[in-house]
Order: sequence, then C-alpha cells, then structure tokens
Amino acid sequence: MCVLAGCTGRLSGNAPAALDAAGVDLSLGGDASRADFGAHDASSVDAASADLGAFDAGGIAVDAGLDAFIATMDAGADAASGSMDAGADAASGSMDAGPMTDAGATVDAGDDASWPVIDGGPSSTRHVKRPLGSTAATAGYWEYLPPAYGEVDGVRFPLMVFYHGVGENGDGSSAALDLVLANGPPMIIADDDWPLARPFVVLSPQHPGWDCPSATEIHDFITYAASHYDVDPRRIYLTGLSCGAIGSWSYYGAYADEKQIAAIVPIAGNGEPAWAAQGCDLGKIAVWAFHGDADTTVWPGGTTGPMTHLINECPSPPRREALMTIYPGVGHSSWWQTYNLTAGHDIYAWMLTQTND
Repeated sequence: MCVLAGCTGRLSGNAPAALDAAGVDLSLGGDASRADFGAHDASSVDAASADLGAFDAGGIAVDAGLDAFIATMDAGADAASGSMDAGADAASGSMDAGPMTDAGATVDAGDDASWPVIDGGPSSTRHVKRPLGSTAATAGYWEYLPPAYGEVDGVRFPLMVFYHGVGENGDGSSAALDLVLANGPPMIIADDDWPLARPFVVLSPQHPGWDCPSATEIHDFITYAASHYDVDPRRIYLTGLSCGAIGSWSYYGAYADEKQIAAIVPIAGNGEPAWAAQGCDLGKIAVWAFHGDADTTVWPGGTTGPMTHLINECPSPPRREALMTIYPGVGHSSWWQTYNLTAGHDIYAWMLTQTND
C-alpha cells in the first residue's frame, strides 16, 4: 500500500497509474510540471522542474557546502524553503501528539498484546539522560519509560529507537545530550505532549562526529536496548530523521535479514543503497517512509526510488507492509508534521500493529 499525501509529482511517462497488490494508486498524480521522482536515479532527476540542486552519491545536497548543509539539516524549521507545514501550532512549539487516554485503561495492539495505562504525570518527568559512560551502551542517550513500566509483573513494552539529525550530533555527555531534544519524539516528550497511552519505551541515542550513524552502530545500540530493558522482542521499532533516517536506511539495508526490528519509519532519508544491497529482502521488515517533495537537502528520490521498487516489484506476501508518504511543497523538515501527527498519519499506532513474528 502507498500513502501519498496529495503529492503532485508523477511516476515516469504518461502511462496509466500503476497499482500495488491492493489496487492502490501509486501514481503521484496531479501537476505534471512537478519532478518525475518515481523511477529516476540521482543523475536523471528533472532539475528544471524540481529545482533540487546538486546531490552527492548519498543523495545529500552538496552545492551549498558543509556548513550550510549542517545549518539547514535540523534547525527545527525548514530554513531552506520555509515550508515546514507542520500545522498552525507547530511553529510556536505546541505539539498535537494525539488523543489522551485515561489512567486505568489499557492500550490494545489488536492481537494478544495490551499495555496498562496508569497516571504517571507529565511525560518530561520520566525522560532521563543516560550520558556516555553511565551505562554499558556505546552512546549517550535519552530514556523515556511509560508510566506502567516496572509496575506490572510480566508486561513487556514496545521499544522505539529514535535517531536525530546531524545538527544534534554530540559526544554523549550530559550537556551535549540537550541537543537531542531539538526534534522528534524527544522534543514531544520534553514538552509534555507525549500521551500516557503511548506504551513505548523510547530511547534516543546521540551520534558523535559530523556524519550519519552507521548500520553497525544502530544494530549494536538496539542489541543493548533489547537486553537491558523489559521490552517485547517482537515489537522493536526504528525511526530517524534526516541524517538519522539515512543511518536507519543503512541499518535496514544491512540487517533486514536478521529481523531484529519489526518496522522502520525513516523521514527525509536515502534508501537507494539499501535497495541496491537487499532488493525485495527489505520486505522482511515493515516500512513507512516519508519525504517532502521540495527537499533540497536530501534528494526526495532517495525515498521514492526504493519505495516504488519495493511496492511495485516485491509481492505481498511475503513482503511486509510498505507505505510511502510524500508531502507536496514541503522541504527538508518533513518530520515535524509526521512526528506530531498534524499531517494525520499516526505512525505510532501503525508501529504497534507490526511484529517481527
């Protein structure tokens, strides 16, 4: 299935719309003057209509230089295009994190899993720094535990691991970890907009240096998390934005066969190398990939290319669910409306429906 959020690009040519196995329209439809993202590699993007600039082999814009790249990657607003489009409240920092559930209820994943909801106060009170060296992990990280964690015997919770963008890189020290709160789930948790009913253990590691996290780095952190927290091994999820999404795609391309995770949600990343490495084996893990079609920092074809291949060329079953959402007119910061749900795509509820059984 493909979710296309009003996209205005098109798949190559003027042929009738391609349909996935469920009969969903995979053409990006609408304004044919938009870029033909769907079936191109980086050398054949319609730059005249998409105005994407120059991209390196990783799909990252190179024409502005490294300093400009870092400055525009993760500023919290889309400085390159001004098209954050995260809803009226997002610009002022007010996050719509979804409906709250009363304490005493349970969250049901639709199969044999459910998690109790108890009153635990504001989410920020359960958000704790774990600096590098304070644990056995090879990275410093933020730890969020749902209110019922450790309170009910025998209950294992889903795990979500989040990787930030390059602007939040740091050495994992207590001071540096504050950078991780700039975007995504850590920001929503810190702003007390994370609902009680979201049952995830959320771990947000900090990557050092000026590059993106490697596949091995992510694999090792998930291995650590799964062995040190009381989490359900069938429900481990990976998500990341920008450089964190590029690293997440790298992990996906290296470890899809291992099925260490149940689902992945990369936002504004580049999955071309992952598709080249794994092909339809990527279908062993469920994926919902997001991108803005006006992104000039990370090439949108890094999402539309591999996802179009995965959806159109890999039969389901055995392929797990594969979704793609492309935001029209949105630049690099497409994670805002995705993580705060103002775009209407509940990635958290979707994750809970995915297991690696």
